[in-house]
Amino acid sequence: MDTRSSLFWGAAIGALLVLSAPSQAQLRAAAPPPQAMGDAARRDIRVPSSVPNISGTWLSQSSNRSIMPLDGSPTPFLPWARAFFDNRTAAEARGEPLFDPNANCLPSGVPRVVAVPYPLDIVQTPELTVIAIEVMHNYRIIHMDRTAPPPGYEPSYLGYSVGHWEGDQLVVVTTGLNGYTQVDEEGRPKSSDMKVTERYRKRAPNLLEVDFTIDDPRTYTHPWTARGSSLGHPTRAWLNTCAKRTTATSPMQLASCVATRTRACHTVSLHLCWLC
Repeated sequence: MDTRSSLFWGAAIGALLVLSAPSQAQLRAAAPPPQAMGDAARRDIRVPSSVPNISGTWLSQSSNRSIMPLDGSPTPFLPWARAFFDNRTAAEARGEPLFDPNANCLPSGVPRVVAVPYPLDIVQTPELTVIAIEVMHNYRIIHMDRTAPPPGYEPSYLGYSVGHWEGDQLVVVTTGLNGYTQVDEEGRPKSSDMKVTERYRKRAPNLLEVDFTIDDPRTYTHPWTARGSSLGHPTRAWLNTCAKRTTATSPMQLASCVATRTRACHTVSLHLCWLC
């Protein structure tokens, strides 16, 4: 084959390969899109179509081990809260962790539950947004038709939450917290005056982001904000139960538990455990 023929056939084969190979745009178009969250079985048909659809099951990509300020600054403890946290940290380092309500089958509380590493089921109705939490089978009710807790509301572990939409963000304000839980697993404290403001927003079809601001003037020098995120999950939240040990069974043991705030608390009955 002469040089001219070789060049001709080489060019022809090259052109054929170029024409037959998919372009980058075609490859991108062929890739399956991310799962668009929004579960018809978990969204009331009365919810206006203008309201973003955040229904369905979400799996947290965050951790409630350490909830820290989003801007990277130190946690703005008041002096007593700093001493309390340092004492917990030292006890854990010695292998003698102090009482953790969540480790003893009590609700995580807000904001710790926001970053819990378990699936969450979100149900949307015009009056309520319900967040079912797999761990210990808890659930939160966000009242979309109220602006404040009703008169005489008794403080609770998960508090009283009211919500409204600001554009594409679900804004949830929680008050009425009982102060018996912690901000996170490490033990950042909280008081019953804490107010938590969450802002949920879909950043992608299957990515839900939440910024939550902690405002507790009895514990921190100023409000501070942390962030959590969750990915769409194809399954449902499962039933999750909590098994606790039972060692503090007598009034004397309970009194010791309250006085020392140590692991002796692991076994107090559920309705007394908060005393620790």
